[in-house]
Amino acid sequence: AQKRRTARRTMATGWRALVCFVAAGLALRAITNHLFSSYFGLSSRPRIIATKPRAHIRANARIAGLGSCGVDFIAQVAEYPDPDDKIRTKDFKVFGGGNAANTLCALGRLGNQARLISKIGTDTNGDIILKEAKSYNVNSEFILRSDKTPSPFTYVIVDEKSQTRTCIHTAATEELIPEEMNEGMLDGCTWLHLDGRHTPAATRLAEIANKMRIPVSLDVEKERPGLHKLLPKADILFTNSKYPLIFTESEGGIVESMKVMLNTFPRAKFIVSTQGSEGSIAVVRATDSKLESEIIRCEAWKIDAEDVIDTTGAGDAFIAGAIHMLVREVGLK
Repeated sequence: AQKRRTARRTMATGWRALVCFVAAGLALRAITNHLFSSYFGLSSRPRIIATKPRAHIRANARIAGLGSCGVDFIAQVAEYPDPDDKIRTKDFKVFGGGNAANTLCALGRLGNQARLISKIGTDTNGDIILKEAKSYNVNSEFILRSDKTPSPFTYVIVDEKSQTRTCIHTAATEELIPEEMNEGMLDGCTWLHLDGRHTPAATRLAEIANKMRIPVSLDVEKERPGLHKLLPKADILFTNSKYPLIFTESEGGIVESMKVMLNTFPRAKFIVSTQGSEGSIAVVRATDSKLESEIIRCEAWKIDAEDVIDTTGAGDAFIAGAIHMLVREVGLK
C-alpha cells in the first residue's frame, strides 16, 4: 500500500511538472511573438509564402450580393430579324437571370456560400427565381417578396451569326428600400457585390459593409439614378467597355477614362473593364511605392465559334471568377 501511495504521488508530481513546462513554453512563445510583432512588425513563426494560388483559404467564403434577379426567356435564332420579319427560334430555354443573381449562382457553383439580396413578386416567375437560386446553392433568405410588384423578366434574343444577344427587360415596379437593409444581411460575410440596381438600398448596405470592413465590389454598366452616391462606397469597380467613356465624356481611350474614374473615387483600389473578345483591362491605383497606375491586360481565351452556345451572362461569370479568387487573397494578375 505504501508503494502504491508513493507511486501515485510520483505520477502526480510528474504530471504537474509537465503541465507547468507546457504552460511556461506557451507563455514564452506568446511573449516572443509579442516582442517580435511590437518591435519588428514580425512574428517568431516562419512566414509561409505561397507560390501557388491559395485556393484552400476561405474555401467556403460567404459572399453576399444585392441586385437584380429575374427570369430570362432565351430564344436562340440563326440571325437577328429585320423589322416586321417573322422568324423561328432554333432553341428556347427559361432560366433565372439578372446580373447579381447570375454572379451569385456562379459563385455558388464554385463552392462559395452565396447569399442573394433582392425583391421579387409573389407570382410564378418569382417561384422560378427561388427554385433556380436553390439549385445553385444560393441562400434566398433575404430575397423579399411583395404582392405589389411583378417579378422582373427579360426576353433574350441570341443571334448565332453575330454571336451577340439582345435583351428586352420588364422591370419590377417596387424596389428594395434603405429601411429594409440591416447588418444581419452581411453577418459572417467576407465580401459584398452590387450590380447597381436597387440603388438607394445598395448605397445603404454598402455603407454598412464599409463600417464592417467588408470589401465592396460594384458592377457598373450604365448611368442609373442615384449611382453617383453609390460609386464612392465601392472598393473595386467592374465595368464594361462603354461606361468609362460615357462617364468621362472623353475620346482619349479606355485606359485614360478608367484612370479618371479611379481618381474620381479614391476608395476604389482598382477598376476592371471587360473588352469582349479582346479580354480585359485592369487599372490599379498608384501608391506611395508605385507613383504610376499599373495597367494589367489579360487576353481572352481563344474559343472556336462553334463551341460558343451564347454570351448571355458572360460579364457576370467573369466577375464571379474574379471575386472567387480575390476572396482567396490571390493577386490580381
